[in-house]
Amino acid sequence: MTSYPPINDWRIKINGMEHGIPHVHVEFRDGSRISVTIETCEILIGSVTPAKRLNPALSDIAQNSDKYLIEYRRLNP
Repeated sequence: MTSYPPINDWRIKINGMEHGIPHVHVEFRDGSRISVTIETCEILIGSVTPAKRLNPALSDIAQNSDKYLIEYRRLNP
């Protein structure tokens, strides 16, 4: 597992031994969790309220998709 440092209200985690579409986990300080595809930023599962709290995390995933995809593939060969 790779856990990136918290950014404000959330942090990104990438797990090994995953399956399916390459994705990251976004964990919020209040315990909310979502899974987001790395390449399209589509929410696979989970929710956070208010929904606008998710915008900075989605922006980070879009801007750093290459880095996250490389790490996902390293952990999930």
